[in-house]
Amino acid sequence: MTEKYLVYGNEPSPYSVKVRSYFRYKRIPHSWIERSHKTNSEFKKHAKIAIVPLVITPEKKAIQDSTPIIQLMEKQFQERSIIPKEEHTAFIARLLEEYADEWLVKPMFHSRWSYKEDQWDAALRITDPFLPTWVKIIPIINRFAHKKIASAIRKRQIARLWVTSSNKNTGGQIEESFLDFLKHSETHLQARPYFFGLKPSIADFGIYGQLYQAWSDPTLKKIIELSYPKTLKWIHLMENPEMRGDFEPWKNLEETLMPILTQDIGGIFMPWLQANNQAVIDGHDSLSVTIKNKLFEHRIGSPNRYHKKSFLALCNEYNAIKDRAMVDVILQKSTLAHYFSD
Repeated sequence: MTEKYLVYGNEPSPYSVKVRSYFRYKRIPHSWIERSHKTNSEFKKHAKIAIVPLVITPEKKAIQDSTPIIQLMEKQFQERSIIPKEEHTAFIARLLEEYADEWLVKPMFHSRWSYKEDQWDAALRITDPFLPTWVKIIPIINRFAHKKIASAIRKRQIARLWVTSSNKNTGGQIEESFLDFLKHSETHLQARPYFFGLKPSIADFGIYGQLYQAWSDPTLKKIIELSYPKTLKWIHLMENPEMRGDFEPWKNLEETLMPILTQDIGGIFMPWLQANNQAVIDGHDSLSVTIKNKLFEHRIGSPNRYHKKSFLALCNEYNAIKDRAMVDVILQKSTLAHYFSD
């Protein structure tokens, strides 16, 4: 029997549930281990940085960061591939995953820590695994400890809204970008169970991580359940994805994926990303960029420096494509080509 991988994660973590969904779909033997008071010391032995997910291979190698985890697993477990066969379609799927990881996290985090009901709901859920067992069995102490620790987490996370570009001036734009994406995803998913056809792609897993978390919070849950039934069905399907057939060719996907490329990625994400990366290069601690004719200004810091590194990895994947003719046509049509030019 193949030895199991250990997947450390937390339910309120978008990148944890992204990787968990992937391992389930690939049928990779694994154990899901909630990072908690009980497992935290073992987690710290392996983790280079204190973030989830953390995957421990049977060879005791520790891997963090959801995209590298998935890319490494794809090389080792080639059945039930999540990479479309068309090279140009595969790159577009990877681009959507990048958008999900680096932009869709903003509206999710913004909503979670901007609205009081969401703040307490998330803080209490985050707190629960880290309470010792003896605390939980004594109701009065449990309630007191739960509320006290949750209050500290809530305060800390509210103070960190800036990490995902959220402030009183950008909040409305971030929320609007999420509604735009939901509108486009709802249209696209009318004709297929997954974003690239009859089985999940790398894009599905990235998008799922963020949309599952959005749906788990009170404010965005109401929005999704009220107006986006196909997207909601997809969220439920991605909890334990199944293969219903193959990927669709780009010609079948283009009509309803193009609004995501042109408006969500080309109109919002890429202008912001370019401004962020230039600010990092210039050594600035804030950025200002016009998005959809509105000024988008916020403070940046070390977490936003990761975006530059992540986009460089995506550019390297683009440059590794042997015949870029088809992907370049798509990037030209979606006004994204200049972001990938040398």
